[in-house]
Amino acid sequence: MAIAKFHSNRGEKSALILVRPNEFVFSAEPVYVPRTALRDDIKEGDDIDIPDGFKLVTMVGEDGENLTTKDGAELKMLSY
Repeated sequence: MAIAKFHSNRGEKSALILVRPNEFVFSAEPVYVPRTALRDDIKEGDDIDIPDGFKLVTMVGEDGENLTTKDGAELKMLSY
């Protein structure tokens, strides 16, 4: 099972989490998830278990373009 740390809420619909494939990995991938998928009392730094079977995919805007940060890094989300 993958592990994530809650980073912060982003806007009204999204939250940012940092996903690691397991506890033996240091680095984490920033990923956006629906806020409704997380518990209401979650705090920055709280751990979240992520069910296996997901892929990280690039977020796509309504215009069909990949969503990116200001520096051009693609924004990611979970897909099952």
